[in-house]
Amino acid sequence: MKKTLLLLTAILGVNTTNAQLKFKAGTNISSISGFIKAETRVFLLKQFNYEDRTKSKIGLYLGAGYSFNFTENLSITPEIIYSQMGAAGDGYYNNVKESYSHNYLTLPIFIEYKIVDKLKIGAGPQFNYLLKAKFERDYQNVPVEYQNTLVKEIDETDFYYRLNYGITFGASYTFLRNLSIEARYYLGLNNMLNEDKQFKSTEVITTTEMKNQAFQIGLAYKFH
Repeated sequence: MKKTLLLLTAILGVNTTNAQLKFKAGTNISSISGFIKAETRVFLLKQFNYEDRTKSKIGLYLGAGYSFNFTENLSITPEIIYSQMGAAGDGYYNNVKESYSHNYLTLPIFIEYKIVDKLKIGAGPQFNYLLKAKFERDYQNVPVEYQNTLVKEIDETDFYYRLNYGITFGASYTFLRNLSIEARYYLGLNNMLNEDKQFKSTEVITTTEMKNQAFQIGLAYKFH
């Protein structure tokens, strides 16, 4: 790990005298955008947008980063974070409410600029590695005797690309010497679903697009 940091420092040519280790934790308010469309060569069978069928889901994030200073006002912070994302069901459709849970190991590379004392804004790319994806069902108006026969949770990890990416925007405010509050917005840029792993039919053409997005707010502690 030490050799990796030294190599990164040499490549970037940054000032290590002010480099800082950071630990952070907080809350994700995540959602899913995109759509599912099923059609034949003649007519559309069905289509729905994830925004209409789901709502925000609350999760957590926890991780660490290392901040390198280019100048007094400009810095870059690579981070490694465990992050819970996905979307909750919004109402029942055919007596079923569906929700999605996606757990990631995320790698943001955040570039920050101090605009005034204690206040920074920033942006940067984020790369995500999928640890696990679950699809959950909540049934309504189902007789008790049939409850145990219903599938309520499905491991769908293999139906997604393991790697996806996006961009983050945000700001931080240091209200104590080492402690700051951070707020970020993550926007996914590529389709998470692996079309090659989806059900294929010679008569029905299915098109799916699914992207994560999240508002993140939490605390960060820097070691000088």
